[in-house]
Amino acid sequence: MKFNTRHILPVIVILALGAAGFSVYTAVYAGRILPGVRIGIVPVGGLTTEAAESALEAHIAAIKKQGIALRLGNKSEAINLDEIDVQPDVSAMVSRAVAIGREGAWYAQLSDRLLAPIRDIDMEPALVYDDRALERALSTVAEIFNNPGKDIRYKISGTTVKILTDTKVGQMIDQREALELIRSSLARLDTEPIRLTLRDDVPVRDPASIPTAKRQAEKLLSAPLQLRYGPDIFTITPVQLGQWIDSTTQDRALIPTGNREKISTYVTTLAAQINIAAQTPVIKLENGKITEFKPPRSGMALEEEKMVEAILAELENRRINSPAKTAIELPVKTTKPVSNVINGPNGIIELIGKATTTFAGSPTNRISNIKNGVKFLTGALIAPGEEFSMLEALGTIDNTTGYLPELVIKENRTIPEFGGGLCQVSTTLFRSVINSGLPVTERRNHSYRVSYYEKDGQGQYIGPGLDATIFQPDPDFRFKNDTPAHILIYGYVVRDTLTFELYGTDDGREVNLKGPTILTTIPAGDPIYAETDTLPAGVTKQIETAHPGGTALAIYTVRYPDGKSVTQEFRSYYRRWPARYLVGTGGAPPNSSPTPLPSATPNI
Repeated sequence: MKFNTRHILPVIVILALGAAGFSVYTAVYAGRILPGVRIGIVPVGGLTTEAAESALEAHIAAIKKQGIALRLGNKSEAINLDEIDVQPDVSAMVSRAVAIGREGAWYAQLSDRLLAPIRDIDMEPALVYDDRALERALSTVAEIFNNPGKDIRYKISGTTVKILTDTKVGQMIDQREALELIRSSLARLDTEPIRLTLRDDVPVRDPASIPTAKRQAEKLLSAPLQLRYGPDIFTITPVQLGQWIDSTTQDRALIPTGNREKISTYVTTLAAQINIAAQTPVIKLENGKITEFKPPRSGMALEEEKMVEAILAELENRRINSPAKTAIELPVKTTKPVSNVINGPNGIIELIGKATTTFAGSPTNRISNIKNGVKFLTGALIAPGEEFSMLEALGTIDNTTGYLPELVIKENRTIPEFGGGLCQVSTTLFRSVINSGLPVTERRNHSYRVSYYEKDGQGQYIGPGLDATIFQPDPDFRFKNDTPAHILIYGYVVRDTLTFELYGTDDGREVNLKGPTILTTIPAGDPIYAETDTLPAGVTKQIETAHPGGTALAIYTVRYPDGKSVTQEFRSYYRRWPARYLVGTGGAPPNSSPTPLPSATPNI
């Protein structure tokens, strides 16, 4: 068989021309994206990397400017891309486009290069956005287009539950369809308006469910809901719960459920009161004075989603006849500081003792005076062997140093004086000194029992006997630093609690406190009435609240590392304190019979 060169020559020529053409084609698109490539609807074929990025950025900028256009008839609205946190990775999109025909198996690269001029290659953009934010944004826009129907539903005023039965057919945006269209549009970087469609909103709830629905809603509002974290209690009232109730449907029955968005808003507000960032210790000493001090603190963060779910679950439990919870523990996550080491000067390296008291229910002036007193004591340094005087540290107590008038015990009366409430400060410092194992050199109890000082830091009753009163010029509260290092006083107020922390060097001493124990109790006695011409005849006004008297004892023992023990007894004697009334003698007597005014609790 002869080889016919006449047939092979044209083949060689065609192959040579094809190879030459492919070489030219390859050379032309060297450093450029292959022809026919599109990112979404944006053509980038034949462009360099820089040109493709510019084209894509310009297109995305145009979408950002106009937003995601939504249209229904003659009405149109737009969702701003910032609302849904769109994050376009332009560089990644273009890099993927450049890689077509240049990465992967050789045969896949060859196929992409050969077919690129005769077919389009569509790429989905690398576009990240918040889908839940998109749902919220669409719901907001839908309200403009919606004409809601009316179904059987709740109307809750305070804690009164009513069921409204006026119904009508409405029309609503088909949000599920709209979401899919928006997602598809974003996936193509499309700029065309999205056409919305309406669906009938038809009443579906069975009137026969009304009696049960009313009872269920009333169960949700049957009791307040308390949220607890340690000593802190946050109460959600039945009225507030009523504001969170939505009308929803289950098997054509009307049922009450919690509104997630409203509850989430409340929980976010709650988190702002609870969350604390972890704090690494900082201490600065200049010219023998502390100029800055931050103790080590663990951080706290409310787990908001868990809290929302817990509230929703409690509402559902109440609906289905489960017993109402009196309280829910707040899910709080704690984080430790980077370091707990203080490394302060003069041996101030660690916490040696602390105490917390509560002043819940105090009036505004009393709270202001407590905070002001804490400010004057915080940062005080006590050298080894030095006796600390609280009155000396506080200085002048009047309106020139930021104090306000509030009730104090003075000369068998409870009267307004500047600094009323400072005994909360002295009492808390006294307890922190005891917990640190330091010797108390002067302490006096109040003339009569005061309820603020018969509770611990969590508000639990402990009885009388661990209070310390002060009043210029006497009595004072004093203690001595018998440790080998300086002691730093640090105080702070969190909501309705006051804490004092003492920092220094822990030398290993141990503290034991027995009590306080009530030894005797004396009844307050009969009320005392005094006539006054400052009140109309027959009018009675209470000026003192009754308090029982008695004695209490607390035994305080400190055992030192060398085995030595020192015991102090804090004996407290409280006078019986009868209620006191003023009886008016001046002017004409009133028409009605005399009525004592409500009594007031002293705010010492």
